[in-house]
Amino acid sequence: MKPQLIQSLKGYKKSDLLHDLTAGLMVAIIALPLSIALGIQSVPSEVSSNGIQFGIITAIVAGFFISALGGSKHQIGGPTAAFVVILYGYLANPDVGVLGLAIAGVMAGVLLILMGVFRVGSVMKYFPYPITIGFTTGIGITLLIGQLKDLCGFRSGGTETIEKLVSYAQNIATFDLATFGVGVLGLLCVILLPKLNKKIPAAFVALIVCTGATLLLNGFANTQIATIGSKYGEVKAGFFPVDLGAIGEVKLSALILPAIVIAFLCAIESLLSATVAAGMTGTTFDANQELVGQGAANIFSSLLGGLPATGAIARTAASIENGAKSPLAGIFHALFVLVMYFALMNVVKYIPLAVFSAILISVAINMSRFPLFIKLTRFGVRDGIILLATCALTVVFDLTYGVLGGVLVTLIANAKNIAVGVKICKEETAPTPTLVAKGTLFFLNANKLIDALARELESSDTVTLDMREIERIDETATEKLATFNRKIKTQGKTLDLIGYNDTVRQRLDKYFKVF
Repeated sequence: MKPQLIQSLKGYKKSDLLHDLTAGLMVAIIALPLSIALGIQSVPSEVSSNGIQFGIITAIVAGFFISALGGSKHQIGGPTAAFVVILYGYLANPDVGVLGLAIAGVMAGVLLILMGVFRVGSVMKYFPYPITIGFTTGIGITLLIGQLKDLCGFRSGGTETIEKLVSYAQNIATFDLATFGVGVLGLLCVILLPKLNKKIPAAFVALIVCTGATLLLNGFANTQIATIGSKYGEVKAGFFPVDLGAIGEVKLSALILPAIVIAFLCAIESLLSATVAAGMTGTTFDANQELVGQGAANIFSSLLGGLPATGAIARTAASIENGAKSPLAGIFHALFVLVMYFALMNVVKYIPLAVFSAILISVAINMSRFPLFIKLTRFGVRDGIILLATCALTVVFDLTYGVLGGVLVTLIANAKNIAVGVKICKEETAPTPTLVAKGTLFFLNANKLIDALARELESSDTVTLDMREIERIDETATEKLATFNRKIKTQGKTLDLIGYNDTVRQRLDKYFKVF
């Protein structure tokens, strides 16, 4: 295994450097407001007033190491919305707190490195697709509900989703129209500007517009819209190295589950982001090296006062769209954020809290992928139950319950599929390379088929898959087949599917548009 940075620098050109610098700068402009928003929402103000700094430090430190040591050519790392809900709960837990979370982050980093060394990244591809979408949508819904407090100016509390909803209802009289107006203005910026031009840093524009509006309203209309300054006071740039001398005060047994959850979520999210990047660019990535890079990033981020981090799909996509050529774009992004961190903190105090809620509402909506979620609930009874169970458990309880519950339902629902399995053989008499699949395609054997198809395409531009003896196909297998088809199309190669029954055809065509 080697970091992708080393491989990418072979044959690197001067023109590539300009592309990477430009992409790094644009992503940094996007990352700064997101990092502030994610830091604020991840860290309870009663636990620490440094949530803003924690978020930015994560973008700097984790962003640097994920690009420098990871296995993806285009991965951009930093704080992500997927972590907000669980981190808030851990920090609010007196047995964990700031120091405990830092140690759990280091433990998670070590676990991720071990996962990479022992090639667990290759195993993660077997994770069921409905569970991934289920907990992602669940986290998005939870994050969305959590933003209503600052968006509406509610004076409410609660850490769990249900508690928050009850608290909002009880404190509806504290709704502040001016705060809500600024929040809606920010929401319009982050939703509408990308429709005009995807390269516009909408979140950064929203910060400027909403800060200006807040200064005018607070100055001339006698409103009291909450700002970073009114809540946190002066924000000073700096790092917060962990005081290991106080480790004796930490209850280490309480950190085992958080460390496992952080490592698991990081692995899933980072490999998902790297897969998306590979699909956008027609490249490949080393899943195990990516886990090593993620592990190192989480260790250093935690030790220097940051939060757990992972690959960020939106920022990774933005880097690609702005012409990134190598992992240097991610490194430049981290350095640009570092410069902005020390240059702009004196003006951060004027920014209204409502705009960060608006930014994260947009993130939560995109993260939840509601149109896809609704379509997948209609995919089939088994997969629909898995999807809904995972999402509901994540929203009502937390990610741990969501994933464990989803896995349990998946195993029960797929007992018959596990028994039937799939057989793949080559049709020797066919004029072009042809594979015949028999049985049931589902999450545990989908990669077997994908690997077989990939081997045939090593020596041919076309491969045919005869599916006449495939009884059924689940969401995971369909998604992997569709992703594989999109990937080989960028390489000028063709996958022909024949013989499928009506149910399989509808699933392939309607949900993933393979043809």
